[in-house]
Amino acid sequence: MSASLDSRALVSTSPRFVWSSRSGIRAQLLTFLDSLPAGDFGARVRVLRLLRLFGGEDELPRVRVLLLDPQEHFTVRSWALGLGLHLGLRLSGAELSTLLGASALSPSQEDAPVLEAYRCLRLVRAEEDIPWVEASLRRWSPWERADLLIQSRREGEPLPAPVLTWLYTRWCEEDRRALEREPGGPERNLQVAAATWTRPESWALLARESRNLPTEGPMPREALHQLLSADPEALHQAAKALRLPLPTLLVCLGREGLLRRLEEVLHAQSLSLNVAYGLMPAPEDYPCALEVLAEWPEARALRLRYLCDFGVALDLRRELLRQLFQRERATAVRWALAAWKWPENLPLVCTVLREAAGSAEPGDRPLFLAALAGTDDAAACFALEGLLALDEAGPAWLERLEALLYAAHPLVRVRAAAGLLRWGRAEGGELLRRTARESDEPWLRAEALRWLGALDAPGHVELLERGLRDETWEKKLWPGADEAAWALFRWGTPEALGALLTAWLHGGTADVEDYLAAHLARQAGRPFEHLPLPRTRALVARYIEQPFAGG
Repeated sequence: MSASLDSRALVSTSPRFVWSSRSGIRAQLLTFLDSLPAGDFGARVRVLRLLRLFGGEDELPRVRVLLLDPQEHFTVRSWALGLGLHLGLRLSGAELSTLLGASALSPSQEDAPVLEAYRCLRLVRAEEDIPWVEASLRRWSPWERADLLIQSRREGEPLPAPVLTWLYTRWCEEDRRALEREPGGPERNLQVAAATWTRPESWALLARESRNLPTEGPMPREALHQLLSADPEALHQAAKALRLPLPTLLVCLGREGLLRRLEEVLHAQSLSLNVAYGLMPAPEDYPCALEVLAEWPEARALRLRYLCDFGVALDLRRELLRQLFQRERATAVRWALAAWKWPENLPLVCTVLREAAGSAEPGDRPLFLAALAGTDDAAACFALEGLLALDEAGPAWLERLEALLYAAHPLVRVRAAAGLLRWGRAEGGELLRRTARESDEPWLRAEALRWLGALDAPGHVELLERGLRDETWEKKLWPGADEAAWALFRWGTPEALGALLTAWLHGGTADVEDYLAAHLARQAGRPFEHLPLPRTRALVARYIEQPFAGG
């Protein structure tokens, strides 16, 4: 306990950051960076991460120095590389050659860490850079160069066009023939062709090997249909694997044939889940079957039949129920209300409650009320969350909340307290504050901070700032940090945003970068991507469903 207090006292004496203009925050970050010892690589990395938001081209000289210094800590160099890519860093040919020469395609964590070659290659900006990196590209094996082509298709950030052109030309002229002579090489060539299917040479290879195509690949279904249209047998094979567009599946298999094929895959998936020790492998076609089930209205009856079958694996039924909730929410809610009378269905009913509570709609209210009137604590937790989101009111509601303050499940008590606080009842706020300060359970502290922040962030600044701080390597407090960060972001005052900056730069575990980026966009009147709810919400939900599963 004393160590924790000492740690908090240390944080309180560290510099506090003030939310101001972008240039003002940048100046604070650079001053802080210059004050840090070289060995404090954790704090230095945090500054570099924020400079993606608040920095600009003026930081490129500093980034270049950090990236190219072989004596610099690897983590700092890695984040400097990311910042350089973000800001458009341009290295000389000699610098590129040196950096790539010291990198590795698959860095080992057991050896001295080195930069990943794929990320270094993304610094190539023009055709004239290729001669400087060609020695490294030639040093790698045909298999490794093929991996780069495949990875570029899979990654969110592909390799620059000059690098891809060099790699693909090399594959066409030399690597493809070399791979043909290696075990597994022909399959690797087909994977490269699938990753580069828009190029004529790749299309020709895929057409010749249409009956041996890789089961997984980046080709769109429409392109696969076009490729296989000249080979009826290969087309039928792909249809049986459910890899073609729905209209083509119906032409190839017919309505009844497609339903039979979907049922075969679902049955095989259920067997694989029910048979212990992984003795029955899962069918490769299962992800495609789920996509067809979601897209095809006529598969609705099949989905409902499997959903109602107690012999089907519970995990498969849960997957089908989530899909039903996404496609036909009202039907899923009605199913949950009807399914409640069978105890075997309770985990699935809780699945619907969990999904509905996270995005409550008026039509969900009967399900929430039924759950609250029952005896299952997990169902009551989710029902309370949903009813709070719907602003449930009335004397009967307040009486129910008062009674739930003494429930056996601690999260039921916390959510009941939140309901009372919303209606101005002092005992609700007292329980939430006491839980946030004193509970030994991180999920309870997080839940209390969630509701204090949502209902009265200005009145609980001290508790929210305290929740942001986590100096333990064990990360025992990070659920609370997530909720505190979300509440302060939603509050959005300079004081709240300054607290986010301060906590992050002094080691807080909440990921605040997206929040700060969203606030900058909000401040400038620009649209920004919808932010997901704090990750803690999903973990609290798992804790509700499986209280002994741990964090």
